[in-house]
This record gives sequence, structure tokens and C-alpha cells, in this order.
Amino acid sequence: MHHVSLNLGDLLIPLLRGTFRCEKTDSVDSWDWACLSSEVAWKAHGDLVAAAGTCLPASFGCFPRNPAEKINSGYKAWEYQYYIFGLLPGLLWSLWDPIYHRHFCKLVSGVRTALMLVIPVKKRRVAHTHLLEYVHEYELLYYQRRIDRMHFVRQSIHALVHLIPEQKRVGPGALHSQWTIENYIGNLTREIGSDKEPYANLAERAARRASINVLKAMFPSLAGDEEHVPRGSIDLGNGYALLRASDRVARRIPPHEARALISYLVRQGVDAAGWTPAVWKWARLYLPSGQIARTLWKEGEREHASQAVRRARMVKVRQLRDGSFAEVQYFFRLTLPHDKICTLAMLRKFAPPDQAILTETLGVLTVCQQEAELAREVVEAKELVAVVGMVPLVERAGGAEGEERPLRHFVVEKLSIDNSWIGRGEPADLDDESEDEGGQQL
Repeated sequence: MHHVSLNLGDLLIPLLRGTFRCEKTDSVDSWDWACLSSEVAWKAHGDLVAAAGTCLPASFGCFPRNPAEKINSGYKAWEYQYYIFGLLPGLLWSLWDPIYHRHFCKLVSGVRTALMLVIPVKKRRVAHTHLLEYVHEYELLYYQRRIDRMHFVRQSIHALVHLIPEQKRVGPGALHSQWTIENYIGNLTREIGSDKEPYANLAERAARRASINVLKAMFPSLAGDEEHVPRGSIDLGNGYALLRASDRVARRIPPHEARALISYLVRQGVDAAGWTPAVWKWARLYLPSGQIARTLWKEGEREHASQAVRRARMVKVRQLRDGSFAEVQYFFRLTLPHDKICTLAMLRKFAPPDQAILTETLGVLTVCQQEAELAREVVEAKELVAVVGMVPLVERAGGAEGEERPLRHFVVEKLSIDNSWIGRGEPADLDDESEDEGGQQL
């Protein structure tokens, strides 16, 4: 918790701003890595971080506040984590020299893997290699083995060498981090109903919790979570649930969406000739990851009403023919031949990620451009695997003067998405769609 968030943050921010102590034998002018050294650049960067908050879903927890205003005012470890390992790779891409940016991406790649609850062996090896390279190149790029820059090398840099090997020895850090411990203590404390002999009570409840955990480890069938499905929702199985709001009546859809739906039905072998599509729209989908995917249908209404909305309609899709990310327009259900009911999602796709940037950044920075306004794709709702953030990308300088470039976005995925059990999941009955329209199902 403290190492990868607070300690590394306290090292990287002074580097970017050029505020480290500078000895007489050194010169700040030679610190070409300090791309945020000027107050103008720092404030502009802070504004971009603050604006990105609405692009990050609520399932990500607290979004990073403006560092130019709040970095010295109780900036939380959770904010540092998403600021450094979520937003910085995209926000610094246009500012930093590619050498420094690629070096930083090695740190991000390694730490993102270290934050996972379950780490495949192959990923562990790659992450360890990236962290070793980061530490070695840190000395060459910043410290440069100069005595007057000895204070650049802190314990948090050396600790990166042990980050992955220690996880192999004692398990992923998510299992024993301070977040886990604090949440565990909080859970036990909330169970205490009397202040009489509190420590004996706490010890007894801890022993009971340990016994339950042992039983669940021995018999995994006992470990099923008790899921509360809100009133009016539809359990789709496999951890998916369709949640309100929903239309009261079927409504015709625009021609470009109708074409996408008919194309999907044709691929399924359904004869849709002469059919004019009309569907009941649904607003939300509960995912097995604990996140809730929302829709432009409802979020768009709130945005038009000038309400602050943390967008949760950008999703990662398991199988798309031309990419992996999309914006959900709405969900709906259809009855196919033989009374087969399917739950579908109407999507506006993003183009495939820029492979040049993906390669340059070692897979850390995924940059996509949203397809044409009327481009649509229909997929099964269970093809959605995660809710992601899509943050506008500031392009690097270059190109013809006055040339208008299309807006591109970079992807911010939830760090350790299988780690939402540490009290940071999104409850299924969290309903900001109070304007429910009836919940009629097909």
C-alpha cells in the first residue's frame, strides 16, 4: 500500500516537477526529465487530472483529485495509485521524452501485475524483468551514478527488485496489504454488539472468522457469496444480472441500430426479413467482477442536464471483430425462435488499439479512437467483461500546422479488478436510476 502508492509517488512527483534538492555541483537546467517544472505546465496537468475524474467509473473508488491543488493536502494512497499507474502513462505521453516515458512504463507494467490477486507465472516473469530494468535504468537516466544525486535513490527504488519474488514467497500483496488488514479489522469491529470486554469479544470473533475461512478453503462450495438481486432485476446466470431502469413499452430504434441488430440476427441464423425492430431498453448490467455497466441511454440524460456523471458505459468486450472496447448505448432482450430469450447490448465500438503506441509502451498505454457516430455493433451481454475508463488523449506535437486530428482516448482499467472484495466493489442495488420506467420484460 505505502510502497507502490505513497513512497513511489513521493519520489516521482519531485522528479517530474524538478523540486528535488539540487546540489551546487548540479544544475536543474540539466534535468531534462522534469517536464512539469513550470507552474503553468503543473497547473495544466492538474486540470487534466481533475477533468479525467468523470471518465473513471465509480467502481474505481475515489478518483484522483487535482494534484496541483491537493498533492500536499492529504492525497490518499488510493488516489496516488490511480494517478500514477492509471492516468500518468497517458497524460505524460505528449510531454515526456520517449526515453523517459518508456522507462516509466516498465514501472507501471510491473506494479500493475504486482497488484493482481492472482498472478500467472508468465506475467510474473515479465513483471519482474520490467522492474529490474526500471531500477537499473533509473540509475543511468536520473541518478547517473553521481554523488551529488545520491538522494535521488531511495529505499522505494531498491524495494522494487524484491516486489515480485516476495510475492512468490508470501503471496500477492493484496492478501496482506494494509487495505486488507484495515478492512478486516473494520469488519470485526462492526460485528461487536457490546462494549463489555471488547478485546475478548474481538478475539472470539476473529477465531470464528478464521474457522469459517478454513472451512471455505477445504470445501469451496461453501464459499459462494450471498448475492442480493434487486427488485425488478433479471438474473442472467454466471454472475450477470440485468438491472433497472427499463422501458415500459417497446420502442422502435433508429435505422443504423436496426441494421446492426438485423446483422446480428442473420449471423445467428434468424430470418429477420421485413421486421421493424422495436425493443425494451434496460439501463444497467451487473458483471461478475462486481462492476455495473451503465448506458448512454441514461447517463446521457444526466449529462445533458449538466449533472456530474462518472461514466460507467465504456466497457471491455470479450469478442469484438474489430477491437476490444466499446460504449454501451443500451441493453435489451429478444425472444428468438424456439423461445430462446437472449440479452443483448447495443454498442458503439472503438477502433482497434494503436499498435505502435502499444508496442512503444510495452502494452501499458492503450489508445483507441471511437468509430463513427452511427457505427453500431450488437453482442450478447455476457460478452462484457469489465467497465473501463476512457480518458481523452493529448497528442504529441507534430504534423501539419492547422491539421485537425481526430480525438483519441486512452484506456484506464481497474487496478487488480479481481481485488474488489477489499470493500471496493459496487453493490448491485446501488440505484441512481430512480426514474425507473416499469421494468417490463419480454
